[in-house]
Amino acid sequence: MPCLLDPREALIDELVALAPQEDRLVVLDADVSRTSRTRRFRDAFPERFYDIGVAEQNLFGTAAGLAAVGRIPVAVTFAIFASLRAAEPIRTSICYPRLNVKIIGGYAGLSNAKDGATHQSLEDVAIMRSFANLVVMSPSDATMTRNMMRAALAHVGPVYIRLEYDTVPLLYEAQSPFAIGQAFRLREGSDVTIAAYGLAVHRALRAAEALQAAGVSAEVLDFATLKPLDTAALCKSVKRTGALVTVEDHNVIGGLASAACQGLLEAGLSARFRAVGVQDVYTESGAAEALREKYGVGTEAIAHAAQECIKA
Repeated sequence: MPCLLDPREALIDELVALAPQEDRLVVLDADVSRTSRTRRFRDAFPERFYDIGVAEQNLFGTAAGLAAVGRIPVAVTFAIFASLRAAEPIRTSICYPRLNVKIIGGYAGLSNAKDGATHQSLEDVAIMRSFANLVVMSPSDATMTRNMMRAALAHVGPVYIRLEYDTVPLLYEAQSPFAIGQAFRLREGSDVTIAAYGLAVHRALRAAEALQAAGVSAEVLDFATLKPLDTAALCKSVKRTGALVTVEDHNVIGGLASAACQGLLEAGLSARFRAVGVQDVYTESGAAEALREKYGVGTEAIAHAAQECIKA
């Protein structure tokens, strides 16, 4: 049975490990330190931790101020509140002056299943991708989370990491290379390309296994970086398969589906295409996997979309 690890624990592990090497690193939280696990950083480095309270606009305003005087702030809250409630401070106070702030949007997608539509973040990628100067990433396992956090801290400029809270098996080895802007091919295939990010990558791999049993060869790409998107890897794969299915725990508008279509069209490529994502609806409370099945982003929906795409 595979070992299940929580990406948020991995992120805090990396911050705690890096703090002694980087004295400019500080962590800010919007009164969600129990859920986000940032209280572990607080306990290790109390003088470098700031709980701003349930005031996300202040959270990012304070982070901008700290970055302006040479600190490297990591600001943590729920993805829905970072991307909606604090959109203007992030855009104007952080991205516009290109300040060195690292934004962690937790409980992204449908991972905050129990709290319903008000807390499930299905618009954040679309919003964050639209902000100039902002790198947008989403890890698919604990190993990638640590590597991504390290790369984000090394990058000079604003970064948004979309983090889903759930336990999943490892997909990558501890020493796996990671670079901002690079996609990763996890499975080779010849009939259809399945492109995903975050924890949806696991469902994409399970769908590929089901498709193989049905005689369909599916290639699976992990787009850990959503902006800048690795269009070279996307185009190379789609040229070979001729079909593309994008998968995301996000609205079908503005996320990977939109970015991938733009990339293909700008490269002069056409392909059979299906977008697996939450349609133009608001969701509800429930169990995460049950919600993913209900709103059409589960493993079965991915496999079905791939088969439809091939037949189109």
